[in-house]
Amino acid sequence: MIKEALVKKLEGEIEVAKADLRTFLANPMGVAEHIDYVITAEKKLEALAHAEDKLESLTKL
Repeated sequence: MIKEALVKKLEGEIEVAKADLRTFLANPMGVAEHIDYVITAEKKLEALAHAEDKLESLTKL
């Protein structure tokens, strides 16, 4: 029960991170003014990779 809930939580985090990154890459001007676009994109990519890594580790248990 706990593992299944954690899988669903991580899957949701992955989808949110993908949506954020796709939106940002498609339209970075709509995010904010005077922003470091590369750092922001990298942070969103890190969030995606982190959630994917956690899900992969969990599924190996």
